[in-house]
Amino acid sequence: MSQTLTPDVQTAFLNTLKQLLQDQTQQNALLLDSDSFDHLLKNKKIYNAYHDLAEQIYELMGFQLEQSSAFQHSLLQHILEQGRLPIYASISAGLDRTEPNQQRFDQIQMTLISSTEADGLESVDQLDFLDELYSSPIEAATEPSFINDGFTAGPLSTTSLVLMSSTANIDSNNTDHNQNNPSGKQNHEVKMVKKMPHFQIPNARVGQDYQARIQMQYPVKEDVLICSESIKIPEDLGIVFDDQAQQLQGIPLQAGEFKLAFQYKNNEATQAWSSGEVTFIITADPRSLWQVNEPDINAPYQKAHSDHQLIETEYFNLAACSQRGRSHEHAGTFRDDDFLIARVAETDWSILIVADGAGSASYSRQGSLLAVQSAAKTLTDYLEQHHPHLDRLLQQWQVGSDDEMTKSVAQQIYKDFHDTFYKTAQAAIEAIEQEAELKQVAAKAYATTLLVAVVKQCEQKTFISTFWVGDGAIAVYAKDKVRLMGKPDGGEFAGQTRFLDRSFAQQFASRVNIGYYDDCEAVILMTDGISDPRFETDAGLANHEKWQALWQEIEPQLQQPRPDQALLEWSKFFSAGHHDDRTLAILWNKPVSVNVEGLAHD
Repeated sequence: MSQTLTPDVQTAFLNTLKQLLQDQTQQNALLLDSDSFDHLLKNKKIYNAYHDLAEQIYELMGFQLEQSSAFQHSLLQHILEQGRLPIYASISAGLDRTEPNQQRFDQIQMTLISSTEADGLESVDQLDFLDELYSSPIEAATEPSFINDGFTAGPLSTTSLVLMSSTANIDSNNTDHNQNNPSGKQNHEVKMVKKMPHFQIPNARVGQDYQARIQMQYPVKEDVLICSESIKIPEDLGIVFDDQAQQLQGIPLQAGEFKLAFQYKNNEATQAWSSGEVTFIITADPRSLWQVNEPDINAPYQKAHSDHQLIETEYFNLAACSQRGRSHEHAGTFRDDDFLIARVAETDWSILIVADGAGSASYSRQGSLLAVQSAAKTLTDYLEQHHPHLDRLLQQWQVGSDDEMTKSVAQQIYKDFHDTFYKTAQAAIEAIEQEAELKQVAAKAYATTLLVAVVKQCEQKTFISTFWVGDGAIAVYAKDKVRLMGKPDGGEFAGQTRFLDRSFAQQFASRVNIGYYDDCEAVILMTDGISDPRFETDAGLANHEKWQALWQEIEPQLQQPRPDQALLEWSKFFSAGHHDDRTLAILWNKPVSVNVEGLAHD
């Protein structure tokens, strides 16, 4: 190939060929030998078909791909950057296949097209058949025609040679080539062109600092010296050419494709300047591509795009917020998340719930609402009746101890909440099923996750019991330690999870957890719209440094006069590839105030 593939692209191309040409009945059995694969690997037509597949994928899914920060490191991006391989035939390459003493023409290409299609020639890429013409052996029976007293090629019916651009003309002396043609037949007219130097420069993105040099790619890959006064850059582009650094730099202000003309030379010793041109591509800031569209006003289950709530008590506060994701804004759909926070009257018990409706379920926005409302009612009824019993048990629980009394109390409390959460999940499912029956649709149309925490906060001690179905996170945050109160449900593929349905009874005990702590700063619940961009993977949820980083973002919002509103604004942060609804519920301790009056002084 006249243009060298980068190692990663070449490896990916070869692996694809091997997958297509593998005996599926035997392990590692290929249909072709290594020489044949090498031949395929060097065929430009086959590679261009491979590149075109990547281009079609980007054409269909480019908007979604550009939202992911990982796209810049993907093989698809590398293939697109590599570009298609130019299809042309060098006369010097053709002469190599005849006699070694024939004349060579440096950087010259020849193109053949049907005489009936000559006027429609648009690009060299249309001439893919040239590879086959010059790579196929010439049969002895073929009637030859002679060009420059040498190069032989089989006659092509209704074919003539057409000039694409002229820098060299071998017929400059009006030589009658027929005098060297034993057949006496008229030769095809031959004209050749010099392949112009090709330049490249990396793409830029609007709003991001940019520095890059223009580099020659053909006939050799090297930096060139550019005359700064010659390069023409639009004034409102935000980019300038730095003569000393010999590079374009600045912060692009607009997206587009720009042709930059300039004068260059290969080194200082060269006297004359040559003309060159490069295509400079500036991609749009992904944030500017997002649209904000309103849902159908006639659609059932209308829901506000955002919601927030604050509950203040003497010793602790609760706050929650939920924000429609950018993906829903762009698609003109409703927020699927929901939440509920509540304090049980005249007690130190609180309830925090978040739910994430399945994006693929048409009525999941109502499913999440029904789930949090039903769960809150069941738990509130239970706590109003049984909180005195629970309070007595907790008085016997020695935090940090493993004595027999503490173990017995923990087992009793766990059993109580195990049974209560089972009833809670059943009630939520029944509420969804009843609604589905009224609408005469399947219950899965209301699919939702459900994360619940019941908390008793008093005397700088925090008791928590949780129930967890789906992704997201529930954690007890302390300055030096984070306790994850369960494990997120993952699916077979990224983005998949489990939803609340009749199968919840399977491994139910693993979904219920309890704990009693004396170092808790906050209890935090969130849907995956927050956990995914901040923790990335399930393993990331166990990373204490990531939790500390999140707390550094959240804690300043808790100091605001309206923490719920501040959290709502914070939840609108931009994270490439993460545009789902975002819902957060949090309970945190108020700072202990110390009355300095009456303190003894030395």
